[in-house]
Amino acid sequence: MLFSLTHFLWRLYRHLSNMFSSERLTVPDCVSRLQRGKSGSTGSEIRAVSPGISADVQAVLNSSLPALRCAIVRLRTGKETSDSDETRQAIAEIYQLVEEAWVMPTVGRQVAEEICSRIRLEGGLELLLQLQQTPAVEITYESAKLLEQILISDNRDYLARMGLGVILNLTRQQEDAQLARSVSGILEHMFKHTEETSIHLISNGALDALLYWCRGTDPTVLRHCAVALANCAMYGGHRCQRWMIEKQAAEWLFPLAFSKEDELIRFHACLAVTVLAANREIEKEVVKSGTLELVEPFIASLDPDDFARSLLDSADCMQGKTASDLQHLLPLLDGTRVEGKCIAAFYLCVETSIKSRQRNTKIFQEIGAVQSLKRIAMYSSNGTASGLAKRALSSMGEEVPKRILPCVPNWKTCEVQTWLQQVGFTAFCDRFQELQVDGDLLLNITDQELSTDLGMTASITRKRFLRDLRVLKTYANYSTCDPNNMADWLAEVDPHFRQYTYGLIQSGVNRNIIRNVTDQQLQNDCLINNGVHRAKILLYSHGPLKPCLTDSQPAGPDVFISYRRNTGSQLASLLKVHLQVRGFSVFIDVEKLEAGKFQDKLIQSVQRARNFILVLSANALDKCMTDTAMTDWVHKEIVTALANKKNIVPVIDNFMWPDPMSLPEDMRAILNFNGVKWSHEYQEATIEKILRFLKRQQDQTDSKDASKGQKNRE
Repeated sequence: MLFSLTHFLWRLYRHLSNMFSSERLTVPDCVSRLQRGKSGSTGSEIRAVSPGISADVQAVLNSSLPALRCAIVRLRTGKETSDSDETRQAIAEIYQLVEEAWVMPTVGRQVAEEICSRIRLEGGLELLLQLQQTPAVEITYESAKLLEQILISDNRDYLARMGLGVILNLTRQQEDAQLARSVSGILEHMFKHTEETSIHLISNGALDALLYWCRGTDPTVLRHCAVALANCAMYGGHRCQRWMIEKQAAEWLFPLAFSKEDELIRFHACLAVTVLAANREIEKEVVKSGTLELVEPFIASLDPDDFARSLLDSADCMQGKTASDLQHLLPLLDGTRVEGKCIAAFYLCVETSIKSRQRNTKIFQEIGAVQSLKRIAMYSSNGTASGLAKRALSSMGEEVPKRILPCVPNWKTCEVQTWLQQVGFTAFCDRFQELQVDGDLLLNITDQELSTDLGMTASITRKRFLRDLRVLKTYANYSTCDPNNMADWLAEVDPHFRQYTYGLIQSGVNRNIIRNVTDQQLQNDCLINNGVHRAKILLYSHGPLKPCLTDSQPAGPDVFISYRRNTGSQLASLLKVHLQVRGFSVFIDVEKLEAGKFQDKLIQSVQRARNFILVLSANALDKCMTDTAMTDWVHKEIVTALANKKNIVPVIDNFMWPDPMSLPEDMRAILNFNGVKWSHEYQEATIEKILRFLKRQQDQTDSKDASKGQKNRE
């Protein structure tokens, strides 16, 4: 009785709150379909539902399934008779049933999945695919929107087998903004189906469509694109990740991750680029895109509980992720990049908040996330990652381990005892204490010594211990005994090779003599038993030496982009990507930090840049008007560019030119430069105009150098 009352009140709230939403399909009457099913308006028999359904779920389904079957019959009739009104009414009724199921508390996922499954079994999914090919565009839009909402696992299977070609045909209509809202959502679901499906989608242009839509401004489309790209990176496998890099997806993720409009867009863009960076084969290309550096500051700025509450307002996200989905985060938690640890730990914090409401926090232990989080809490020196890991563990009801002091070579026996207790080897504490095992001895301990001296007779126990010891060696700080920083050199070969640092140091190996070390010495003296690892170290040691940049600065960027953060950040990020994919090196300040070395770095970047693009968005120069002390960053950047005679290219977007006398005298000359008016609808043409300005300046520079050379020869 209590459940029925709660269910009724929830449905009433959802109905009233959605009546005025422009996003909803039009439903022909105001009667809830679930309530109408209870009134017995249809004489259809209620079919048996899936086994294992709880009584609460069954009670909801008893009222919803007859209404659903009635709507599917109307949908079929409307299609067969070409009655567009009947068809649209039926689509709207099914849509309302699905939407209301997804947002139900506690049992929403079970109810929604059963309803979505019924739509397929009753032939509704087949009908929706057929309606995608109708000449009536409104029916295409509405059926596509419904299709997006029902793509549970089994329905994705059906679509992959029977209807993928239909969806791919829709992706070719890239200019249809309304259709893009649903098709991008369908791709979001299908990119998490299988690797084979992702490969087929990319091979037939689906990824190209997503990247094209990334340059738009519709928040719904951008959100779908961000999630779709994250799913492609997480579920598509290495082949799809390589294709993403070849099609410059890492670069096009920058505007999404840089956006200030929607945290969900930014989060999934950051997730996508972090997953790509976890693939060592393409890591360098991902880092080069510049998108990865946005991840940690963004994650550090978020509160997991607030983010979880925002998900609860979305029918697509309020039920959280399945165990299978969450398992894909473990490689990020256990990987070597701090961005991966930060975003995965944050994601688990958010999911813990959602799963706590569902009383299902045991899922994290089942997928193996707890041990990974404890490892980060113990070892990570990154405050964001370790703080989020501790918060997630606390919310799960798990014991939060203490932070391990990183300077392991200097450990006393008491620190070793603490570490043993936290990694689960309390039974051996007395023996370690009796033999006075300190940090130095711990780092040098061997399998034989564990067995003969420390009483670990079980080989599996020793393997567990040595595995935890390798993790400790990898995270340890060797700065007190590593003056040549061999730890970072080994990390360049492979991040996991930091575990060999102490052996190399104790053997007297440094960066100067590593080239002369033999395989036998690495094995016998440095205790590196893995032959493949030795081969990699030797190969890297004989490679070309990296150039030293202490005597000369590296070449400056081709382009420096100056922008007003509150009105020009989106255009600035788009300009960065458009230029970057055309081979330009671009500097864009992402945080506008105010003092210290960051200020010096910013000014130096302007001085060293070949071209200076000034984004003149709405009110871009307003703060400069009263900036007599030159504290405003845009003012500083403009003055520096003028003083250094940079090739200045203003890009104008909704900008009103001010009275020259209203600006400080040191920057008034900026108003004399010819600008390029930005057109969002015709981005490629606008970029071509900008390129003509940039290339003309480069040609002039080359021409001057040639003239000087000619004079010298004369």
